[in-house]
Order: sequence, then structure tokens, then C-alpha cells
Amino acid sequence: MAWGISPYKTEVIPLEDYNADFYLTLIYHAIESLGWHIGYFDHDGIIAYTNLSWPSYSEEISVRIKNNCAVIKSECVGVQGLFTDYGKNKKNLDLLFSEIDYVHYHLQDTLEQSTQELMDAVPEKQFLSLNDPPMAGKETLRGFFSVFVPKKDYFVTPLLVVGNTIIYIVTMVTMSVLFMLAYKGQLNGDINNITEKVYLFLGYSERSHVLNGEVWRLVTSTFLHFSLLHILGNMIALIYIGSMVESKIGRWQYLLLYLCTGTIASMVSVMWRDHGISGGASGAIFGLFGILLALSSTNFYERSARRALFISTAFFIVLNIIPIGEGIDHAAHFGGLISGYIFGLITYAAISGKNRFIQKWGSPVTAFIITIAFVIGGMAFTPNYQLKKYGHLIDESVTFRIKMNAYFYSDDSLSRQQRLDTLEQKALPEIKTGDSIVEALQNVSLPHEKKKVAIIRAKIVGLECRFYKLLYLEFKEQDKTKYRPEINLITDQINTLREQWGTIENNE
Repeated sequence: MAWGISPYKTEVIPLEDYNADFYLTLIYHAIESLGWHIGYFDHDGIIAYTNLSWPSYSEEISVRIKNNCAVIKSECVGVQGLFTDYGKNKKNLDLLFSEIDYVHYHLQDTLEQSTQELMDAVPEKQFLSLNDPPMAGKETLRGFFSVFVPKKDYFVTPLLVVGNTIIYIVTMVTMSVLFMLAYKGQLNGDINNITEKVYLFLGYSERSHVLNGEVWRLVTSTFLHFSLLHILGNMIALIYIGSMVESKIGRWQYLLLYLCTGTIASMVSVMWRDHGISGGASGAIFGLFGILLALSSTNFYERSARRALFISTAFFIVLNIIPIGEGIDHAAHFGGLISGYIFGLITYAAISGKNRFIQKWGSPVTAFIITIAFVIGGMAFTPNYQLKKYGHLIDESVTFRIKMNAYFYSDDSLSRQQRLDTLEQKALPEIKTGDSIVEALQNVSLPHEKKKVAIIRAKIVGLECRFYKLLYLEFKEQDKTKYRPEINLITDQINTLREQWGTIENNE
């Protein structure tokens, strides 16, 4: 089995005195006999793609004539699970060599004539070229350290990988130091509160902060990750898709589209998720997959290559965008994918044009304008929920209840007059606090389900205020019958509201 981000298997066949065109003719007929799809054929070699099957979603078969040798390679087009080809590439080469022997047996008497006819039929201009094959970028991924080294057709991607890795290391060191200070008591607050503050300090995205003007978080959050597994998975995907896209659209256009799709993905996450810290490069990476999906659905690639790339890209997207597991920001994934697909179509339209300026700058300029417009629109139409204020109001309502219970039910050693003084001097003024909590809960901006709970909480606090007023009057007037029916009714109403509250939260 072959291993790696782009698993492949290569065989070198010395031709010696054997005519190279004869051998290419045998390979050509062998590939056709196997039912594989030939995308390029000429005196210098062949590019073809295997069929789609359960164990395979297409491999690229290439034959290059170099130094009187035939270099034959089978390489996986798509991302492979566990980074192994499960023997697919070796099996492809074994099938090819077996078929070559079969074809040679049947063509040995007419090989020269067949070669001449085939070579005469080769068109002068072909869509593909062995000098610039569809997977030219992937051919640079040979060896572990090669993925980190900038090259001609693979320049921005390794810089992004190294940059993300360095930022992750700095982030983890910073968090470790701050958590150590928190553990020693030098930072105030519980661990969850401190964690959120650290994330926000480092530049992660959070809905209310973005909507309150910290738009820069939409970009910085795409370079920040939460764990080693998080960044490892993202960087492996970035290496693969970056090697496929960067070499085809150019490094600077690639970089700008990466940033634009990442920004839009972050904005979609802000619009969709009502709370929580978010970060990671996956939105931008899905944007790159969207670009490749768009390009492979147009005439940007040769038909056989287009089919293989489209299937492998779609397969990866389906496997990774299925909503499984908690903490996965699917909103960002969909936002990146859709924006990437749109930008991919724009890129194809620009590259297909005749104007050189539009070919070079049409796509990035358009993508930049769309991104700015999308962010402005998102900022304008996305409600800024007051979740922190809501949390404080909940704490205040609990504190209010505890205080009122203490005033009415604790310290039996107080005389009647002392208790009455306590109720009039402390409890009754505290009821005004309860009234302000009711008003704030009614007006706080929240998502629909939380808003329903907030209204119920407001009603409960309002009923509690009335409940304690009646208890005060009952105690002051020493009348156990006048106010008791209303007190019991309020108690029943509070219990009913609590049941409704629990039903809503259980259904969330």
C-alpha cells in the first residue's frame, strides 16, 4: 500500500532499443481495453483516469517518456482515509501491465501500422499537457518536509500552513501561562470565564463582539485553532486542496479567495450561531473545495479530469459536511463552501475572458467586493442578542429570590416589630429591584426560544413580587384569610409557568 496525503505508485520501464511510440501505443490500447478514460495522448506520454467504483473514486494514470524510459504512475485524485491507497494504485498498475501483455500479443503483427495510425490521429492542440497536468500541485508533495517548502506552483499554501502552526503554538503557550496564573489565583473569575476572556484576547470570533464593531475577528479567527487535532485535520486538508487550486489560479488570486471565503464563512457563523466562541481555518478550506468543485463543473478542466476531480471533491465534501458531533461549526463550512463555489464560477468566467486585466484581477476584485457587501449586510441585519445581559438578569432574579426568602422566612428569633421593620426597610425596597428585573427580561434581545423563556421568567419574577407584597400585608394586618386565596393562586401560577419553562428548555 502507498501512503501520504497524495498516495501514488510508480514503475519505471526501461525501453532500451524498444520504440517509445510503439510502447505508448500498447499502453493506449490497454487503457481503452480497461475502460479507463484518456484525457491526453502524444509522443511524450499519456494521462488517463480510472473508473468510479466502490473501492475507488478515480485515480490518475500518467505515462511519461523520459531518458528512454516509461515512467508509469497511478495516483489518487481525492483525499484518502488514513492517508493510504489501500493498494488501489498497485492494483491499477498490475491491471495495466497485464493488459499491455494481452494487447501486445494481439497487435504484434500490426503494431507498426497501428502506431502510425494512432500518432497521425493525435491532435496538434490538446486541453491537457504533461507539462501542466491537472494535479501539478500535488506532484510537489513528495516527502514529509516538502509540504512546508514554498515552490513555484505551491507557494502560498505552505506559508499558510507554517503560519497557522506557529500561531497555534503561540496561542497554546499564551493560554497555558494565563491558566497557570488563574490556577495560582492571580486572575479573577472561574475557569470558564477566564477561558472565554483568553480566547477573545487572542482574536477568536464571538457574535456580540463582532456585531459590536470588532469585525477584524472574522479574519483573525480563521488562523486560530482550539486543539492539536483541530489544527492537524485542517492543515492536512489545506495541504491537499491548496496544492490542487493554487497552481491553477495563481498564488495571489488564491490567497485573496482564501481570505474572502474564510471571512464570509466566519460571518455566516456569526449570523447563524447565537452564542459561543468560534475559530479555525475550516471555513476557508471549504471555500477552496467550493472553488475546485466549481472549476471541475465547468470546462476549466479536460472532460476526463473534470469527472475525476468533481467526484473526488464532492465525495470529500459529503463526508466532511455531514452534521455529526458537537462543536462543529457547520454554518462556517456551508458559508465557505457556497461562497467558494460562487467565486469559482466567477474565476472561470474571468479566466475565460479575453481581457488580460479581467483575467488577472476580475475574480479577486469581485470576490473582495462581494465579501465586503456580505459582511456589511450581515452586520446590518443580524440581531445582536444580549445573552450576557440575560445571564446577569437570571443571576439577579435568583439573588432577589434568595434575599426575599431570607427576609420572610429566616431568623425566628426576631420579634414581630423587628420582623416588620425588616420587611418595610429591606424587603419592600427590594421588590422595586424585582420590578426592574421584570422590565429588563421583557426587553432583552434574545433568540426566539430563549426569548420565550425570558418572558416566562419575567412573569414568574412579577408574580413573586406580588406574592411577597401579599405576604407582607398578611403579616402586617395579621389576617390569615383575606390574602391567602390570592397567595395560593399565585403559587399555582408560578408552578404552571415553571412547567412551561422546563418544557421549552427540554425541547431545545
